Amino acid sequence: MRERLCPVCQIELKPEVHYGVTIDVCPACAGIWFDADELTRLNSIDEQILPRLDTLYQPEVVAYDPPWERLCPVCRYALRPYHYLYSSNIELDTCDQCGGVWVDNAELEKMARVLQDARAMEIPPEAEAGMAMAQIEAEAMETRARAEFWRGLFSFMSARLRFPF
Repeated sequence: MRERLCPVCQIELKPEVHYGVTIDVCPACAGIWFDADELTRLNSIDEQILPRLDTLYQPEVVAYDPPWERLCPVCRYALRPYHYLYSSNIELDTCDQCGGVWVDNAELEKMARVLQDARAMEIPPEAEAGMAMAQIEAEAMETRARAEFWRGLFSFMSARLRFPF
């Protein structure tokens, strides 16, 4: 397996296990890579895990020169920035190929606060519809990534059958 590189620092990410879920942490900038569904799974197991992860992993480098384009640690495609829950000022980066999510240091704590605030207030129907659409979009991206994986695997296997080495 190819080493996973931090999209910001370009150094090797270190695997860390929490509640049986392996996340990848940058030892320099303390950003965290979550494979598809890992962020949701961790939060559903323990709603307090997000701020604790930010506290647990602290950056070694205060300032760094980010690259022009952030690349996915898994498949090396360009990450697409988006705003968490569409209306927050928290910018995350996602890979449209594999469905993973990059979270910069200190963003997990902000995400936990946004979720807590959202639960404390009544959510208007428009926002609820937006969140439902975001969930549907995330599930569709995950399904496309899975389909692409299997399509590539089957193509590879059928090519090997036609041209055995």
